[in-house]
Amino acid sequence: MAQASAENLQNTSNDPLTPKMAFEFHNYAQPVLAERPGSGADQGFLRFVLPHALLGVDQMMRASLPVVSSSWDPEKAVNGVGDFTVFDLAVFYFGSVKTGIGPLLVVPTASSPALGTSKWQAGVETVVSAPHSWGLTTLLASWQQTFDGTLQTVTAQPLLFYNLGDGFYLRSTGIASFDLGKNAVVPVGLGLGRVFELPGGASLNTFVEPQYSVIQSGPGVPSFQVFAGVVVQLPVRFR
Repeated sequence: MAQASAENLQNTSNDPLTPKMAFEFHNYAQPVLAERPGSGADQGFLRFVLPHALLGVDQMMRASLPVVSSSWDPEKAVNGVGDFTVFDLAVFYFGSVKTGIGPLLVVPTASSPALGTSKWQAGVETVVSAPHSWGLTTLLASWQQTFDGTLQTVTAQPLLFYNLGDGFYLRSTGIASFDLGKNAVVPVGLGLGRVFELPGGASLNTFVEPQYSVIQSGPGVPSFQVFAGVVVQLPVRFR
């Protein structure tokens, strides 16, 4: 009964390991950057999620591209696209808990050095997800390094969702990022979202989440940002 009550609309819509195809638009508005008065940034991401199976193993692939990237300071502004990121996770099941792990690749597609690293990167992405009758807890973590070894980045994103009535939910999903030896940022957020059930098993998920960085080390990391998004999930199975 507990497992059945955990399989609700909000949980399946927010779980990154739900075996449904998804089209996502996410946006990070960063009007305040540490140690850079008058500077800011904005990144709008197009993301595509595809469940599939390979050699009998359930997998989740996600491709992500910042398509509306902006960076500005008191002297100039830069607009364009960012770096393309893709990862593919093999998914394993431990009761109601799901775990995914797999390779990650970053392609230097940024149209300006201000919008990306200008370097190829590779690494590992992991996800652990546990649904509950009241909501969902998830952890995403990754490690990536440039091919020349000049930059290593570790990220950790704890996701906490608390379900309310009528499709509404509370959320906190800040991504802690550590560019080893250079800078670090740990944002904490509190936002509100709502999931709408669509015909044929599809869903529409909308949300907005302000985030404040409780740790901000190094110039240019966001002191404050607003994360917002729209996600459409379609019922496509692994097999």
